[in-house]
Amino acid sequence: MSISVASILLIALRLSAVLAVPDVTVVPLRTDDCVDWPNWLRTQDSDTTGGFDIQVDQCDDEGLEGLLTTTIAFDWTDSGGDSGERLVIDLRKSRRFARYYYRCWNGTVRYGTNLESIITIAKDSRNAFLTAKNTIEGYKLEPYAHEINGTRQPGVFLGTMNRTTWGFTYVQPTECGQKDYYEVKLQGLPVDPDTEPRAANNPEFFGFLKALAI
Repeated sequence: MSISVASILLIALRLSAVLAVPDVTVVPLRTDDCVDWPNWLRTQDSDTTGGFDIQVDQCDDEGLEGLLTTTIAFDWTDSGGDSGERLVIDLRKSRRFARYYYRCWNGTVRYGTNLESIITIAKDSRNAFLTAKNTIEGYKLEPYAHEINGTRQPGVFLGTMNRTTWGFTYVQPTECGQKDYYEVKLQGLPVDPDTEPRAANNPEFFGFLKALAI
């Protein structure tokens, strides 16, 4: 049984439509408190949430869908840059592995109960990674809603400056015992006048990051 060229093209178009990152309207949520983050705790004495994961959502590589974050250390101080920890996408999907979780406290996202580990977005427009314990101040991580054709989509999406699309690039281990992962960085940020952009890998895939209550 033969398949026509037209049929092959139609299948390809359908696949691309399914896998393409949807065109969304980005709606800013409140950033001066934790009310719009998942798992908000309604208390009189504090502004905080319970724990939540950060996971890949609506990526144009369906193999990344639902994967969660882990961290790796980085150090660019030898060339005048920053150092700290970078959030990356863990390829191990099983919940058996220890997971990083986050919470909002006084309007700022942090690691679990470590109030000093603030999660920010690097100001390097080519390498706008999610970072923690960074030696150079980054952009504030902000919550957003998404709408498609006027319909609010479920979930709280991550970004800053009204950008919520993230690029993903596979990184192979360079030494025995290291794990592979996907680096993830925010797309479309303007060049910060005080931060010289570094060379960067081009993303292989695009998608969103979503905060999910645990």
